[in-house]
Amino acid sequence: MFRIKIIQVGKMKKGPLEELSSEFLKRLSVYAKMEIILVKELSATNIKKEDICTIILSEDGKTMDSKIFAQSLLKWSEQGQRELTFIIAGPFGFDRSLLKDVDVILSLSPMTFTHEMAYVLLLEQLYRAGTILAGKTYHY
Repeated sequence: MFRIKIIQVGKMKKGPLEELSSEFLKRLSVYAKMEIILVKELSATNIKKEDICTIILSEDGKTMDSKIFAQSLLKWSEQGQRELTFIIAGPFGFDRSLLKDVDVILSLSPMTFTHEMAYVLLLEQLYRAGTILAGKTYHY
């Protein structure tokens, strides 16, 4: 089981995206222990380097398909032994100096999404990765 923390700037607005994120969090509980942290702004103090792998979402990051993402989760977490911390910036992006404090820069797409949509897409891909690694049929 993965230990995953998501640090997100701002909170999810009420509505369909919030409902969808709640559904994916519920489904993810089978594959990961999740912790969601809401912050007002990103700073180096939000990023702790204690036996974790820190992944920031950026349209400039590395893209990968779902199967490679699933395998990367295993590698980054050292087979579930390290916590994974994903960082989602707010509507104004993030200070590029934070990049020195992260292990991986990941892109969900070369397109830019709202932070709420990026959050839902990340949750869906984490769930998909869990099903891929468990040999379930959700992915196919």
